[in-house]
Amino acid sequence: MQSNRRKFAFLIFIISIVLSIAGIIFVYTGSYFYCIKHGVAPHLFALKQGIAFFTGVVISVLIYKYLDYRKLADRKYLWSLYGAAIFLLIIVLIFGKEVNNSKSWIFIGGFSVQPAEIAKVLVILFVSGYIKYKWYEIQSYPRIFAGFVVLSFFPVFLILLEKDLGSAMILSIVIFAILFITGLNIKYVLYPSILGAVMFVVAVITGPYRIARVKMLLDPAGYFHAPGKYNSYQLVQAFVAFAKGGLTGMGIGQGEQSKLLFLTFSFSDFIYAHIAEEAGGIGAGLVLLAFLAILYLGLSIADRTDEKLGKFMALGLTLYIFLQGMVHMGVNLGLVPTTGITLPFMSLGGTSLISMFIAVGFLMNIAKLLPKEEKINLRIMERGRYA
Repeated sequence: MQSNRRKFAFLIFIISIVLSIAGIIFVYTGSYFYCIKHGVAPHLFALKQGIAFFTGVVISVLIYKYLDYRKLADRKYLWSLYGAAIFLLIIVLIFGKEVNNSKSWIFIGGFSVQPAEIAKVLVILFVSGYIKYKWYEIQSYPRIFAGFVVLSFFPVFLILLEKDLGSAMILSIVIFAILFITGLNIKYVLYPSILGAVMFVVAVITGPYRIARVKMLLDPAGYFHAPGKYNSYQLVQAFVAFAKGGLTGMGIGQGEQSKLLFLTFSFSDFIYAHIAEEAGGIGAGLVLLAFLAILYLGLSIADRTDEKLGKFMALGLTLYIFLQGMVHMGVNLGLVPTTGITLPFMSLGGTSLISMFIAVGFLMNIAKLLPKEEKINLRIMERGRYA
C-alpha cells in the first residue's frame, strides 16, 4: 500500500504541474497581443502566472511533507480556518474592485488578489472538520444542525454579495456532496439543498444580466450586438475558436482569435477555447482527460481512507477542482451561462492557481496517510464474515 500512497500523491502532483506549465504557455500566447495593445511587456501575464505556479508548488510540497491533516479536527484550528475565510470575504467586499461584473478583486501594487479562491478551500476544510468534530451533535440535535448550515452557507452568501455566482454555486455543490456522504438523515441534506436553491434563484432574479446570460445560450447570435454585459460577443468568438482549431489546431502561438483580439479573454475566462484553437480538439480532449484523472485519483483517495475527516476533505477538494474545471469548459462550449470561473491550473489568476495547489497539497497529505494494505484487507474480510 506504501506504493499506492506514493502513486496517488505523485500522479495528482504531476498532472497539476503539467496542466500548470501548459497553462503558462497558453496564457503567454493568449495574452501576447493583448499586452502589447495595453502598453505592457508581452510576457507580463505569463511571468505573473509563473511566479504563482512556483509559489503554489512550494506550498503544496510543504503541506504534503510537514502537515498532518487530522489536526484540522481540533477546535482551535477549525475556527481559525473559518475566521480566515470570513475575514478574506469581508475584506474584498470593503476594499475590492468590480471587474467583469464581479467585485472579487483586491489590487495590491501590480498584482491582483482574489480572496474568494482561498476562502473556498478554507471553507471546504472547515466543513469537513466541523462534521467530524460535531458528528454526534449534528446528527442528534436539529438546533446544532441548523447552526452548522448557517455557518457553512454564510461564506456562500458573502460570495454572492460579490456577484460571483459561479464560485457560490461550486462551493454550495461541494458542501451538499460532503453532507450526502456523511450518512446523515436525508432530510438534513434536503433542507440545505432547498436553501441553496432559493439563494441561487434570488441571485439570478436580482441580476438581470444573469437572466440575459441564460437566454444567450439559447440564442447566441441574437445577443451578439446587445449592449455592454448583455451581449454574447465573447461566447460567439469562443465558438469560432473551436471551429478554427478543428482536430489538430492551428499551432501554438498561431491562434487568430487572440492575435486579432476577437477573443478578448483568451488567457482567462475563455482559455479553454484558446487551447482548442491552438491545440485542436486533441489538445482540448487531453485537458478534459487530465481533469477526469484528477477526479478518479481524488475519489480513490477518499474511498481508501478509513478516517472520516480525510474522506470528507478528499471528496470536497477533488470536487472543487473538478467542478470548477467542468463549469469553465461548459461556459466555453456554450453549455453553461457565462461566468468568470477560471480553468484550474491553466487560466490566468495567481490566487486561483495557488488555491488549487493548496488543495493538491492536502490531497497528497491524505494519500500519504492512507492505511496499510493489510488493514484494508482485514476490514474487507471482517465485513464479509459478519455480513
